Amino acid sequence: MMVMIKGEIKGFCPSNYQEVADKFLENLNSEEEIGASFTVIQNGKLIIDIHGGFKDKEQTDLWNADTLVGVHSTGKGIISMLIALLIDQKKLDLDEFVSSYWPEFHGDKKEEIKVRTLLSHQGGMYAWREKVHEDDFHNWGYVVELLEKQSPFHKPNELICYHPKTIGFLVGELIKRITKKTIGEFLKEQISIPLNADCFIGTPEVYHDNIATLISAPSLRKAFSDPKNIDEYTMVSFLNPGNRTKTANTKEYRLAEIPALNCHSNSKSLAQIYDYFLNSDFISRETFDQVTSIEVKGEDQVMKRPMQWSPIGFSIGGGKLFGKSNRSFGHTGWGGSMAFADPENNLSISYTMNMLTGSMLGDQRALSLVETTYKNL
Repeated sequence: MMVMIKGEIKGFCPSNYQEVADKFLENLNSEEEIGASFTVIQNGKLIIDIHGGFKDKEQTDLWNADTLVGVHSTGKGIISMLIALLIDQKKLDLDEFVSSYWPEFHGDKKEEIKVRTLLSHQGGMYAWREKVHEDDFHNWGYVVELLEKQSPFHKPNELICYHPKTIGFLVGELIKRITKKTIGEFLKEQISIPLNADCFIGTPEVYHDNIATLISAPSLRKAFSDPKNIDEYTMVSFLNPGNRTKTANTKEYRLAEIPALNCHSNSKSLAQIYDYFLNSDFISRETFDQVTSIEVKGEDQVMKRPMQWSPIGFSIGGGKLFGKSNRSFGHTGWGGSMAFADPENNLSISYTMNMLTGSMLGDQRALSLVETTYKNL
């Protein structure tokens, strides 16, 4: 069977944004891209929606307009929106203690952790103290109970330490205690169904044939094998347990609800959701301004760089990945995906792909597309 050239772009991109399409094609024909999609919405109008390449390593299954892919921590931005909704509905108070909603979350001074402290990565619960295996993530009660029983790694508000994996279970349990629904059910009810958006935490099997296979680029393997990139924070937060594409490509993993890791979506749906959050009455303007403000900024011990976190876990402005506005908010994901909104320019942008590179923040493929988009606004 003849393998098709990767560089065939499909979708919508007007002539005044041809430079963006050219950059997408350049990425697509590089050694660190197999399949991808990129979407831009401005003022509620679809400006760019392009995709290309393949869903599989063998390059036989074409990426289509609705192809889903695991976006890892990019899904955390969607989770933050669910938290924003509960705040707007007066069902969750950022200044309450987590234990007020989750009584078992106590002991070892965990009862001193406020909701805003936990969600802005200052609660010291950024990893499990016990050894955790990938299969354990399929047992919600078990991994949550481990968090209930352990002591924080530091005092509340003492350090900024991104919670790469635990935050999904911590937020998911909060949502479950308040709504009596799993986080996947709540997402489906409040966002995915109303918007007709393909965004799942726990993806129904009917969608699995159109999920792209995740592939590790050489730079990804190098990043986590280089001793310079591994310290005590990395070991416990990212590598207990580590991420493996082999596991992430299984049916069981795709079906499970692992909030911080296995959101499956595409760039069009993610941009659509951010546009909805930006421009609709999903939450009040007062709540919007509150949850997209900077709660804390400084050196993040886990990310090993300065970060700005909102009270509910959005990454705020800073750097070029989220455009030129200091008010932009969103989240990036393991391997290169990202989604964000820019209130100043009324923009919502997302990039998804299936080849995972070694950059946790500032993936060059996404960065080049965002920079070129802003250049042509």
